[in-house]
Amino acid sequence: MSRTLLVIALTFPLSLSSQRPPRQADVRVQGTSLTRDQEMQIGKQFASQVEREMEVVHNPEVEQWLNLIGQKLAKTTQANAYPYYFKLVNDDSINAFALPGGPMYVHTGLLKAADSEGEVAGVLAHEMSHVALRHGAAQITKQQRYGALFQVLGAAAGTLTADQNGQCGLLCQVTQAGTSLGENSLLMKFSRGYERDADLNGARMMAAAGYDPIQLPQFFEKLVATQGTSAEPKGLALWMASHPATGSRIKYVSDDIKFYPKCDYVSATGSFQRVKKLVASLPPAKPQPGKLIQSKQGASERTNLPSGFKDYPANGFSIGYPGAWQVGQAQPGSSLYMIPQGGVAQSQNSGTELLSGAMIDYYVPQAGASAVRLETSTREFIDSMQKGDTSLKAEKPQPAEVGGKPALRTRLTTKTSLQQEPEQVVYLYTVTREAGLWYLVLATQPSKLVELDPVFNQIVTTVQFPD
Repeated sequence: MSRTLLVIALTFPLSLSSQRPPRQADVRVQGTSLTRDQEMQIGKQFASQVEREMEVVHNPEVEQWLNLIGQKLAKTTQANAYPYYFKLVNDDSINAFALPGGPMYVHTGLLKAADSEGEVAGVLAHEMSHVALRHGAAQITKQQRYGALFQVLGAAAGTLTADQNGQCGLLCQVTQAGTSLGENSLLMKFSRGYERDADLNGARMMAAAGYDPIQLPQFFEKLVATQGTSAEPKGLALWMASHPATGSRIKYVSDDIKFYPKCDYVSATGSFQRVKKLVASLPPAKPQPGKLIQSKQGASERTNLPSGFKDYPANGFSIGYPGAWQVGQAQPGSSLYMIPQGGVAQSQNSGTELLSGAMIDYYVPQAGASAVRLETSTREFIDSMQKGDTSLKAEKPQPAEVGGKPALRTRLTTKTSLQQEPEQVVYLYTVTREAGLWYLVLATQPSKLVELDPVFNQIVTTVQFPD
């Protein structure tokens, strides 16, 4: 009898433990050394890069619809009070991403793959949860060198972004050798734990906004089911690589829903089918300047360059430069620089000042890239520069040829921040291209012209366009 009582006494606590009610899964905001202001600063810089690399869809009806859904979600407590805004980009691959601080971009391919407004809301809620839970900021903090965030080449970033005292600021710390935004970026690829938390927080966000939360995992698993089939949409492999499997999404979100207040999920704008038709009617995406100046992946370097030159094959052109020079971008979405040692400095407004070397980019006229004309767009470009630099003087543009294309060559003079020799001579070459007015700036101090003029002429002869 006593032995039986002892067994009961030992097993009774276990029985109580096994009968404890289940607890809702914990989802926590990640710790990070970045302030919210720093997060928003980084997000703003990345947004600039996104909108130079990708074509933003300017359709009032679509923009209004996307922001109506997004702002419903943004008003929930799960959104963590970030200043979110939402834009659609013309890209048929399945993707959507939110940047630190709140900027969010949705690919047209995602809307084409979705079957309901709730599925779109689920993806938005998931991506917004990465911001609300500070996943991107936490990953930046974990990187000792804040690597692989902005598109630069080699060690040029440290030179291009250090201030005049050699100190590396926040953007310098996050501007290290890497790839373009979205290609294996720390801000686009999260761990399974972060993905699970984004699912759970996103489902709670959806429910609070009046959307059926089960549509979030259902859409993800619907995409998984199409892999390897004729129904697999474009870009799915990249989507799945940045959204790793976390077990049965439907199972753990369903378990979480059991803890939600009982209600009918009725949120809907009623415009989903109309928006899908509008998106389906969009023309193919146009090439964007930020993408065209990036290094072309897998391209072979040319061998017919001047002695000692290296090649930079970009997506929209190729150009050679002296092998001792450095190449890179000062910040996301900025111009491409090719400079000798000490060729740039930080300007008073925290921008980048070219002292000596080359700078390449595209100028988009006020009327848009389709309105680019060689003479009028060059004049508009020079006028815009003179508004920001009262010391800039321009001579009459002269006809030239660059990369086999009609071009203009304009000699300009201005002043720089160099105390010993502030005068600067600038040669501006302009060529009309589909994305805008392509331009090459070659600049140096008058005392270095004899040395650099032959180099500048060689650089111009190396320019090549793909058509």
